[in-house]
Amino acid sequence: MRAILFDRHGGPSVLRLARRPLPVAGPNEVLVRVAAIGVNPADAKWRAGLFADRLPLRMPHIPGYDVAGVVEKSDISEFPEGLRVAGMLDPRRHGAYAEWVAAPAAGLAAIPDSMAFETAAAIPTPGLTGAAMIEKRLDLQAGQRVLVTGATGAVGRFALAAALARNGRVIAAVRPEYSELALSLGACEVICLGSRPYDGEPFDHVADTIGGLQTAALCQALRPGGRIVTVATDPIPANNLSARPEFFGVEPDGKRLQRLLRSIADDEMSAPPVRTFALEAASDAHSLLECGAGGQKLVLQL
Repeated sequence: MRAILFDRHGGPSVLRLARRPLPVAGPNEVLVRVAAIGVNPADAKWRAGLFADRLPLRMPHIPGYDVAGVVEKSDISEFPEGLRVAGMLDPRRHGAYAEWVAAPAAGLAAIPDSMAFETAAAIPTPGLTGAAMIEKRLDLQAGQRVLVTGATGAVGRFALAAALARNGRVIAAVRPEYSELALSLGACEVICLGSRPYDGEPFDHVADTIGGLQTAALCQALRPGGRIVTVATDPIPANNLSARPEFFGVEPDGKRLQRLLRSIADDEMSAPPVRTFALEAASDAHSLLECGAGGQKLVLQL
């Protein structure tokens, strides 16, 4: 099969197209013929070696978490052969940038008939991350005010939607050019990053996707007893904050993913806009990802 891999850490140019053996599905896995692959910021960080000291990879390595495709071989009744599925692969194994994957069934969900593979591939990691930050880690309650930083990005918009579904009040912290989009997605208030210090009503919680000093400054407005949950690799300085930032690592969750896919298919929430690349253009996708994708979700198309 064709696959994108890298033999050493480095920039986007280390990604190369290669031939690899077809994977073999193990217990509780199905073999999926891949139609589309979601490109996530974490893919670029693994490629660049950001986690190499703590979590070294076996080379050559096929990156990627998120796939959409068709079940080709299965002994699991819930996922029969021919079913269109999307899912997040094991975040410790990766392997999505390929024509075939052996996917754990627990991380899969059926794709609604009306949804394209490219849309489905754009959802697993950002959708599960944003939703689980709000639902699982923060357990946001109706009426609570939650600050969502980067609220129009792939993860942020799912956090925003999950908060609205719980009748929370979302304050979106975004760059000025995304303020109207944040309001259209349902934020009740927008903070333009880089503008004057925030002096509004305090937040009950913070769901952060950007990290760094800008988030730390906004966290000064957190109510006592509130929590700061972050997925950013840029640390939030904790000096003078009422709560220590908690890093959130997402895990595959087929049931939550199924709910997200259905909500998007039913127009109850919107998916991020998708920009597609051919599999062999993965290095171009990574280059754009590192420059800033402008709110688009990048997807490799087979």
